[in-house]
Amino acid sequence: MSSSESDGPRVDGGNAHHHRKHRVPRYLTDHVFKRQEAAALLAVWSALVLTEGTVRFILTSPGQDLFPADRPVNVLPPFLPFLAALAECVFGLTGLLVGVGAAFFNAHSRLVTIAFLGSQTVLSWFVFIIYVFLIPSYRARYLTESVFPFDTLGESRAFLTMGILTSVTLCLALQGGQFAFGVRLLAHQSPPGKASAAHAAKAAARGVFWNGNMVFGGVSTAVAGLLLLSNTAGRGGAGRLDGVFAAPPHVGVFPVLTLLTGLSMVATGLSGMAACVAHKLLKPFLAMTVANYLLMYLNFTIVQVGAIRPTGPPQAGAFHSGLVLLTALIGPYFTYRARLSRHEPHTDGSEGAAA
Repeated sequence: MSSSESDGPRVDGGNAHHHRKHRVPRYLTDHVFKRQEAAALLAVWSALVLTEGTVRFILTSPGQDLFPADRPVNVLPPFLPFLAALAECVFGLTGLLVGVGAAFFNAHSRLVTIAFLGSQTVLSWFVFIIYVFLIPSYRARYLTESVFPFDTLGESRAFLTMGILTSVTLCLALQGGQFAFGVRLLAHQSPPGKASAAHAAKAAARGVFWNGNMVFGGVSTAVAGLLLLSNTAGRGGAGRLDGVFAAPPHVGVFPVLTLLTGLSMVATGLSGMAACVAHKLLKPFLAMTVANYLLMYLNFTIVQVGAIRPTGPPQAGAFHSGLVLLTALIGPYFTYRARLSRHEPHTDGSEGAAA
C-alpha cells in the first residue's frame, strides 16, 4: 500500500498543491505589518505633538488682546505664539487621525497621507521657527541684564543659545519624527516590492541621522553645563546653585547633572551611529540608550524641574517628558530597523544578506 493510501483520505480534498500556489508570500505580510507599525508610530508621535500644542495654546492666553496697540518693541507680538500653538494642534490632530485610521481600522489612502505630509511640513516649520528660534531669540536680543548665574550679557546669551540648540534636537525628534513616520507610512502604501527596497536602503542613513541629532543635542547640553559650572563661585557651588538657571529646556539648579546628561547624550548618539554600520554593537547601544533615557528624564524633568517648585514652571515637566522619550527612542528605532533590513525578504521571496 502506498503512503498516500495508508494516510487515508486527504482533508484538503486533494487541493494541497492549489493552496501552496496561493499561499501569501512572506514579503506581503511583512509589508502590511510595516505599514501598520508606521501608522501606529505616527499616531504616538502625533498624540505627543497634540499634547504639546494644547499646552502651548493654553499658555498663550487666547482670550487676551492678540494685537495690542501699545506693545513694546522687545515683546513678541502675541498673535504669533497663538497661531503657532494652534497650528501645532492642527497637524498633531490630523496626524493622529491618519495614524489611528491606518493602524487600527485599515482605513488609509495615499492621497490623504500626502495631503497630511504637505500640510504638516508647512505648519511644523512655522511652529519650529516661532517656538524654537524666534521666542528665545527675542529674549536674547533684547536682554538688558545678565541671567542667573552669569555676570555678563555675553555669557548669558551664550547660555541662551545652548538652550536654543538643545531645543532644536528635542523638537526635531518630535516634529521631524512625526514627518518621518508619515513618510514611512506613505512608502508602505506603495506596492510591496517598491516600499521594501526603498526602506531597506534608507534605514541605516536614517539611523545615523537621528543618532547624530542626539549627539548635537548632547554637545549643546554639555556646553550649557560647562558654562554653568564656570559661574558657580559665590552662587551656591557646583552641587546646587542658590538660584534657578533658565534657558529652556535647561531649567533647574544642578549644573553637574546638566553636564553629565550632555556627555551621556553624546556617547549614546555616537554609539548609535556606529551600531548602524557595525550591527554587533546594537545590543550594547540599546543598553546605553536605556541608561541615557533615564538620565535625560531625570535631568529635564523630575530632578531639575522638581527642585525649583513651587516657583518653577510646572509645564516644563510635561513638555520635556514627551520630548525626552521621543528623542531617546527614534535613534534606536531606526538603528534597529537598519539591522533588520539586512534580513528583509525581496519581492521574489528570497532573503537578504545575512547580518
